[in-house]
Amino acid sequence: MAARNSEGVGMEAAWTVEKLYRRRVLRYWREQWRVWRVALDWTVWIYIILPPLIIGGGLYLELWTKQPEWLVKLPQWIFELLPFIAVVAGRMRTFVEEADVLFLQQQQSWSRRIIIYSVFYTAGGLVPLCAALYALGAPSLIGIHGLGIGEASILCLFTIIWALIGAIWRNLIDGRYRGWRNGMWKLGSTFVLAVTYFSSTYLIGEKYGWLLLPICLGTAAAVVLTRMKLRVKGGFEVDVQQEHAARLAVTQFLLMNVIERKPSMKLNRPIVLRASKRLFKRFDGGTLLAEMSLKVMMRRLGLLRLYLGFAGVCLMSIVISPAILKLILLCLLPIPLFVWVQMHWRSVVEEDFVSQFQWKDSELPRSAEITRLWLVAPIVCLLGLTAGFQLWGAPGLLLALPAAVAWWGLNRLLYPIILFNKKKSQ
Repeated sequence: MAARNSEGVGMEAAWTVEKLYRRRVLRYWREQWRVWRVALDWTVWIYIILPPLIIGGGLYLELWTKQPEWLVKLPQWIFELLPFIAVVAGRMRTFVEEADVLFLQQQQSWSRRIIIYSVFYTAGGLVPLCAALYALGAPSLIGIHGLGIGEASILCLFTIIWALIGAIWRNLIDGRYRGWRNGMWKLGSTFVLAVTYFSSTYLIGEKYGWLLLPICLGTAAAVVLTRMKLRVKGGFEVDVQQEHAARLAVTQFLLMNVIERKPSMKLNRPIVLRASKRLFKRFDGGTLLAEMSLKVMMRRLGLLRLYLGFAGVCLMSIVISPAILKLILLCLLPIPLFVWVQMHWRSVVEEDFVSQFQWKDSELPRSAEITRLWLVAPIVCLLGLTAGFQLWGAPGLLLALPAAVAWWGLNRLLYPIILFNKKKSQ
């Protein structure tokens, strides 16, 4: 008695694994075409897509006929770095479905052949991607640095092989590891691919024919990874999830600003101050409230990133500014940080949980003072150290102390003004 396949149509004698795989691929592209056809009507083509294509095509042709000076000055390795995007972004497509667990998982010959066809399909999908990336860099690689069509084709084939290795390797990692181990293995695989990719192009110099050797070695590595994929067990569920995400990728992209998503709760442990321990020894209300404000700043990644980003911008401004301007910036740059820290402290105090406590009038100014001290003073000292070292060398490092003292005096002068303006606005 003939068994039905996972598609539920026909008999086993009428269906082959080639027909099954071909049908799934064609059905996938028909679904994607229907989605794009709904979103891209003739008005979208005329007003949104065609003008950038025409303008971009004209600019691209101009790069071939008249290379700008900035393009001529760029080294060749920059345009050899661009195709590495395909090595990092390549993903293996398997076209497995949930219903395959009823039939294909018991038919090892069918499932193995589908994986082999998927490897060839993934390699074929990488060809236009790599070709497009090399076409973007062709005005420099061919028009300026003098590479021939054959040499560029060898580079493109080399990139395709490495992108295929990366796609299969990441698929194996997804099927075996979860969580942070998955991320660490992917980071390690990317590092290995980058080292082997760039070392190969660097060692050959301008003798691109020597790339045929790493191409052969890469092909052998892809075959080994394919055999590992054929023998792996337990990766079926991951392949199904990835295929489901691939089928819905275009739809999610087109509807990302249309459908309102409910915020998901994340219970990840913070990077800084993970344990709920005391920061100060005093137990008065002002100190406790200041601790709460400092912990909120350090534990919320968005606030911490903004705080460190502002510190980096201030430090860079001090480094690149002239000598006279360094001292002026040393006095002015902490002021916006002071205002932002004060706003952060006020937002913490006005939260529902914090505001339900009866804080004394003397405790609020003290908590704000402690918060400003521990969030602004370190940046002021850092800026003072940098400016002093650039102006006077090692003895200039002592500038951090008067800078912190001067800022604290300016801080105590500006704080009553801010409070007065706040009360007046209320």
